[in-house]
Amino acid sequence: MNGSGALEAQDALARLLSRLPTHVVARDAEAGGVLRALLTAVAAELDLLENDLDDLYDAWFVETCAEWVVPYLADLVGLAEVPPDLGTGTTRRSVVANTVAYRRRKGTAAVLEQVARDVTGWPARAVEFYRLLAATTHVNHVHLERPATASLRDAQRLELLALDQAGTATLAPGLDPLPHTAEVRRIASRRGRYGIPDIGVFLYPVQVYEVGASGTASDLAADTGAAGGWSQARASGSGFKVDPLGREVPLFAAPAGDDAAGGIEHLAGEADLPVPLRPRRLLSLLQAARRDDLDDAQLPIGVRIGVTGTALPPDRIRVCGLEDVDSTPGVRAVMVDAQTGHLTCYEGGEVIRPANVFVRYAYGGLADVGAGSYDRSDGHDALLAADRYDGRPGTDRQLSVRAGAVASMVEVGSLTDALDRVRDEWAAVDGSSPAGGTYVVSVGDSASYVDSLRVDIPPATRLVLVAASWPTRIMRSGEVLAPTPGTYVPDGLRPHVLGSLTVTGGPGSSLVLDGLAVEGDLVVEPGRLGALTVAHATVTGRIQVEGADGGTNGDLQVRIVRGIVSGIELTAPVPVLSMTDSVVDGAAPSLLPRTHARRDSMALAGAAAVSGAAVHASFEGCTVRGDVEVRSMDASSCVFDGPVTVEHRQVGCLRYSFAGPGSRTPRRYQCVPAEPGGEAIAPVYASGDPGSPVYLALAATCPSVIRTGGEGEAEMGVHHHLRRPLRATAAARALAPYVPVGVEIGIFGS
Repeated sequence: MNGSGALEAQDALARLLSRLPTHVVARDAEAGGVLRALLTAVAAELDLLENDLDDLYDAWFVETCAEWVVPYLADLVGLAEVPPDLGTGTTRRSVVANTVAYRRRKGTAAVLEQVARDVTGWPARAVEFYRLLAATTHVNHVHLERPATASLRDAQRLELLALDQAGTATLAPGLDPLPHTAEVRRIASRRGRYGIPDIGVFLYPVQVYEVGASGTASDLAADTGAAGGWSQARASGSGFKVDPLGREVPLFAAPAGDDAAGGIEHLAGEADLPVPLRPRRLLSLLQAARRDDLDDAQLPIGVRIGVTGTALPPDRIRVCGLEDVDSTPGVRAVMVDAQTGHLTCYEGGEVIRPANVFVRYAYGGLADVGAGSYDRSDGHDALLAADRYDGRPGTDRQLSVRAGAVASMVEVGSLTDALDRVRDEWAAVDGSSPAGGTYVVSVGDSASYVDSLRVDIPPATRLVLVAASWPTRIMRSGEVLAPTPGTYVPDGLRPHVLGSLTVTGGPGSSLVLDGLAVEGDLVVEPGRLGALTVAHATVTGRIQVEGADGGTNGDLQVRIVRGIVSGIELTAPVPVLSMTDSVVDGAAPSLLPRTHARRDSMALAGAAAVSGAAVHASFEGCTVRGDVEVRSMDASSCVFDGPVTVEHRQVGCLRYSFAGPGSRTPRRYQCVPAEPGGEAIAPVYASGDPGSPVYLALAATCPSVIRTGGEGEAEMGVHHHLRRPLRATAAARALAPYVPVGVEIGIFGS
């Protein structure tokens, strides 16, 4: 019996004993507790019966029933086919719950949107293309909104057209408002759209991640001298980039929530969809905020100049190319380019270069991979539970880092100071004290730290470097309590480290790096480090594990979970390398801005993307660009966009994966090509730019044997866990009963 079950049984026993006379309970205690033992057995059965009755009641409602009950409730409402389990972000409950509402609105575009949204878990937009056909109209019913030629004066519509044409950046947004001539190609083949019987259902798998969103646990006050949840902009030329790594990143606005969508009859518009922020849309939002029709916190971007500065009001934020800068002496303003995330600061109409600029903004991404402001709580707990670490369980010590904070017992102002504090406390432990323990250093803001870090971890000791904030604990008296070790929230933050991280360790030691963007190398110097875990992090340099004579780092296990790195070089005899849902982009020396959409247009770096002469490499749902040279390997649902050379090919297996030309791999199962030297084929990516929302996502033009060749007919590569092809297929099957007679639908954006 688990802990909660034991407590429930004790509660049932207490309720039974409370119904007995006091003297009976007392005499039973004197007689050895025979009656109590009997009631204990009865209480256990009573608890089972009460729980079963509670479950039966919960089973009447699709919101509270167990998962196995959902198909039975679907049968009650006549739903013949329940959508399959499609992973995170999807649920079958909403489809069952809304089935009756679907049928009441059968044949409408709104219900097509809602069904697609409930099945896939993504926002959707249905477009009736006959409304966008340029046609000869009756003189008494002229359609002025559908002219045969486009007006060059309507800048709003032209911007929407440009957004629609950037299909590789947004996966076909379907927002083109201009009329077109009719097409005869079928929409189901995705080749034709504009026909009288055609309806397009556009899916939007891109997610919007907010940095420094108001009201989150990481949104700290600006007057503390720390960055809070705001991100520190990166100096670039005469201006700044909102991305801390200096990449060109299109800005997004958070879509309206379900409550604001207007119900099942509501047709999705631009404000409801995760699409890049157009300059004129940003201008309209700023103008609304200047009229006090919109709260400043609801603006898609906020800017602070200086460490202790306050957020600029909306009239000081101007849109590049559409507004002029205020030339009043002493007035500070900023010009924003929404398409590239570039900022230019002005004072009195002249360009200035302040030391620090902090921004609150939103960016797009296809999956929770790499350093990001998404919630990592569940994954972080699972990482710590699976970590190969020989010390004591639990967290012994915890320290917070916030840029510019005044040093105290629980907080310091830089990562260098934090690691110095950690080393001092480790050195203070004498030989008679118990060794080991977990030390957590949580970075509580999204600032940039210009530090080259070095740490030596003692034996049986674990160091956790995590982007996380501490939950506030305030007493009624106003006293702020010290945090409890091990209690932190890994959500809403994306700190940036400009510099390399060098680590050594003793036997049984471990380093966990979670949620940070490291612009440099992660180097493990010769030693006896036991485990290295890189999770939800971006390392623009290489992960290097160095060794020397004597087998140093010979017991190290390297694990990468949902990370993005430039390369992995294991010169030490590391036995195990494990990668899950990750990217190794060895196509260039570092993950700096570049644009390459196909492998045949890029120049590979001289070093291999992954190399380890003694390592057994395990890959699950990964994309690797560049050479792979390992001792042995097993892989599933991966894209190896480069030659793979495995020394021991008698062990291991390559399953549902693509291996580049010239690869020498262990036996293959359902791979592309099926045998070495097979038909030449290559993956096609929606974008090869690390700043793109669809970075290394397989494009719709990618060969289907790769795009649907992963395990379970999902795509190969880092986005395998999203099951995008399966979601599109499930949406098509679910939409079929609601399509009007004579109408054909096409599904785009998957």
